[in-house]
Parts: sequence; C-alpha cells; structure tokens
Amino acid sequence: MNRTSLRQATGPISFLAMLIACWFVAGLIADRMVRQELDATLRTEHQMSSSIVDNMAEVIASDLAMSRSIPGTMAEMGLIQHALTQSQDYAVSGATTETALRTALVGRTDLTAVNSFLRDAQGFSGLDTIWLVNANGICIASSNSDSEHTFVGRDMRTRHYISQVLLGAFAENYGVGRETGEPGIFIAAPVYDDGMLVGAVVAKVGIARLRHWVAHAGTFVADDKGVVIMAHNSALEGRALPDAAVLKMSPTDRMSTYKRSDFPTLQIHSANEDEHRQAPWIPASLWSQLVTTPHLNTPAMYQERIGLNSGLSAHLVDPVAAWPDLLANHRRDRLLVFLTMAGVVGLAWVISVSWARERRHHRATRDLADQLTSANALLSAEARHDALTGALSRRYFLDLLKREIDQARANGEPLCMAIADLDHFKQINDRFGHAIGDRALEHFVESCRAELRASDAIGRLGGEEFGILLPSTKLSAGHEAVERLRMRVKTLQSTKLPASTGLSVSIGITELNADDLPERLMSRADQALYAAKSGGRDRTEAVPPDDSAPTARTAAALT
Repeated sequence: MNRTSLRQATGPISFLAMLIACWFVAGLIADRMVRQELDATLRTEHQMSSSIVDNMAEVIASDLAMSRSIPGTMAEMGLIQHALTQSQDYAVSGATTETALRTALVGRTDLTAVNSFLRDAQGFSGLDTIWLVNANGICIASSNSDSEHTFVGRDMRTRHYISQVLLGAFAENYGVGRETGEPGIFIAAPVYDDGMLVGAVVAKVGIARLRHWVAHAGTFVADDKGVVIMAHNSALEGRALPDAAVLKMSPTDRMSTYKRSDFPTLQIHSANEDEHRQAPWIPASLWSQLVTTPHLNTPAMYQERIGLNSGLSAHLVDPVAAWPDLLANHRRDRLLVFLTMAGVVGLAWVISVSWARERRHHRATRDLADQLTSANALLSAEARHDALTGALSRRYFLDLLKREIDQARANGEPLCMAIADLDHFKQINDRFGHAIGDRALEHFVESCRAELRASDAIGRLGGEEFGILLPSTKLSAGHEAVERLRMRVKTLQSTKLPASTGLSVSIGITELNADDLPERLMSRADQALYAAKSGGRDRTEAVPPDDSAPTARTAAALT
C-alpha cells in the first residue's frame, strides 16, 4: 500500500476517532453542568418540603394534644371517679346478657346525670363520642346513651386500647368503629379513685375532623402500625408502609382494628439500577436523596416526621417538578458541547447559547428562591390564621392574649375577654352536613368583624368555640358589645345558610383584674360561657373580675 492510499485509509479513521473523543468529552461537560443545576434544585425543594412536613407535624401534635387533654381532665373529676367506683360490680357473665346489663345501667338514676354530662362534654369538645368503661371492661355510661347504637352495657375488653388502659397506661390508637364503621383515633385515660384503678375515660376523634392534616399534595399520615390512615391522594389510604407492623398481625387482629385484612404495600424505595440507568450522570450523593413510587412518573423528595408525641407519623412525597427539564437539558447540553468542539465555526453561537442558558439557570434558581419565600410566608399566615374562617389560630390568639394583658397593665387600662360557642353545632352538621357547618362558622366570624371594633381580636379556640379580646373595655361595655354580636348572629341570618338553620350563639365574658394570669382570665370567661349554656343557650353571661369561685364546670362535677 502506497503513502497516498495509507492517508486515504487513516483519514476517516482519525476523523471518526476525533468525533468519538469529542462526544465523550461533551458528555463529561454536560454531566457536570446538569449536576450543578440538579444540586441547586434539590437544595431548594428540600427546604420547601421540610417546611411543609414540619408544619404538618406541628398541626398534628397540637390537635392531638388538645384532644388528649379532654379525657385526661375528665379522669380527675370526682363525678367520673365516683360513677366508676360505684359500678365495679357490673361484669359480663353467662347469666347476664348485654341487653340486661344495658337496661340495668340505663335505669340507674345516678348514671343519668353522668350520661348527660358526657353528652354536654362531647358538644363542648368537638369529639365524636365519650364513654366510661369500668375495671371489668363494661361501658357504664356514654354520650350516645340515648341512641340506637349506644355503647352502654357492651363488653369492650377485646378493644386493644381498652386492654392497655385497664393495665393503667394511657392509650391512643387508630381504629375503625365496630358499629359505625367510621375510622377515628381512640384516646383512653385511666381513672383512679383513692389510688385504685376503677376504669377509664374513652373518647373518639373522627378522621373526618382531621382532614386538614393532609391539605398539601403528596402528604399522608400513618398510624403506629404503619397503615396510611389519611392521604391527600385518597387512593393511598389503607396501604401499609414497607415493613409495617400491620403486615405481621394476624388476620383476626387486622379485622378487629381496621375492619379489613388486606393491606397492599405502599412502594416507596430508593431509586434502583433501572431508574439510575435513565440518568447515569447523577452522582450517588444526589441520587440517594430521591425515591420512586409506582404512582409517580418522576423521582421525588421523601420527608417523614415521627415521634409526634403519639403513634402517628407525617409523610410527604414531593415529586421533583424540574426532572423532565433536567433530562432534556442534559441531552441538549451534550449535543451543544459536541457541536462546539466539532466545529470552530459554531463557536460564537455556542457561547451565546451557553450564556443564555446560564441566565435561564440563574433565573430558575431565583424563581425557586422566590417560591420558597412565598411558601414560607404562606405557611406563616396559615399558622397565624385559621384556614376555614380567617380568625386567628388558637396558638396565635393565646400569644396575643398574653401581650394584651401585659399592655393593659402597663397602661392601666381595662381588658375584657369573651368565649363564644355556637349552639347545637353538632346538630347543624348532622342535619345539613359539614359544608353548611363550615358556612355557619364563617358567618359567625364575619358577624364579629362587622359588629366589633378594628382593635378587637377574634380567634378560633377549637371546633365551634371562639375567643374574643376587647382592649380598653370595661365589663359593662364589653357585655353590651358581645350582646349586640349575639343578637346580630341570631337575627341577621346568612344567605349561605338554609333558612331553617336557626343559628344562635352563647357567650361568656369577664374582665381582667390586677392579679390575673391568662389561664385564670380564660377560666372565668369559660365559667361565664358555661353559665350561658346552662341557662338555656342563646344568651350572654358575665363574671366580674373579682369572682374567685371555681369554674362552673368544675363545680358541677364535684356535686
């Protein structure tokens, strides 16, 4: 072979080798460019998802603490302790049927008052049901004692939370009601009398009341056995987390707790080789931050919070929204760099494209930072205001109460506080539905804003109960103001509510004295509210600032 032939043979080979080298180097450069973009994206999205799941965990812990305090407080009441002590001789035996037990318990006059008290407590607290179980596991009194599906007379020893509390431990479990089939969280507090365990106070919080926990897309809540009990995407409910304790339970125990025995596993796992093959340029340090699930087409950020002072855990699966763009950017960048290295003629064009791309990169990073700032501002506003009514949240209202007390004392000015409770609110929900109940709550807050001063404050304390602060106001003037509010709620019905709703409100009001702590001021306002409720509802009652008597609820419990 002559020299000319050799050059003709080696020329195409050398050019092909140079093209291969350019393609390889272009790939390395593109990998580095997109890795930097992905790293910035993941940092920003991690901050956003952490803020979301932290706020969700805080709301869950706050709501459960509020619900948990009710049976715990009732367990300390003499009325409850005495009723359980006097009912120790009731137990299920072969000679005693459930019907006979129910008849005997409902017929006892001393338990009639207890049943009435439990119904009132349920109405005030917003719980679904409250009942008492003696040391033999028999329900002796219940807030639903007058309903067709009353718990009175039932043997409840087979309930897991009952067996726990009858051993002296505070119990809190998710479960499905055996009669109603409605899911909820069951809270049980042991009751002692003279150091002896005499029974338990049990309460149920329906899951329907807690749907605000999963308001954000991708969020879900799991119980202590790893079962998804609520999710923004309802298709995930009833699934089990990987290696969940429920998968090790017997079918009988599953049916007893959940009314079902089949729990498909929720597939949340780190990306495997198949996903990594889609983007091999992502380093392991970044890939380890991502998970994949069958119901998502892109990798996602996964956040969970456990140990929320309960058996529940908060979870968030947040897809990486920029993932398709990142894959497209990688392919485009590799081709652009390859063309740059393959031809000097296109150098100026490639430089301009790269400069434009960098501007887009910085703009996208800045936009993500702006989104993070907006998300933080939104989360802060949600923490300050109740999402449904726009009233102040309970936590912010209590903080404001402390500041107003300090300011009133520093300026030598009076301060009034009132607590308002919508009458028969559960009946409105039961009769017209929760949507109409929500409209009733919104109507009350709108009435407060129309009737009260701009300097006054209203906060939602929980359920249908609201707190009202009236700065620089004596008790007589405050009483007149909230009485006008009561009449407005009663007479000016909202067009969003059915005409037959008959919405009314009971209000208790008191004035700050020199020695009041926030808790004592709220206690007197609550005492006045209880007096308004006991006096027939749809009325306003005032307790003077020098009243040192125990609250009406406590006094009634000790009689």
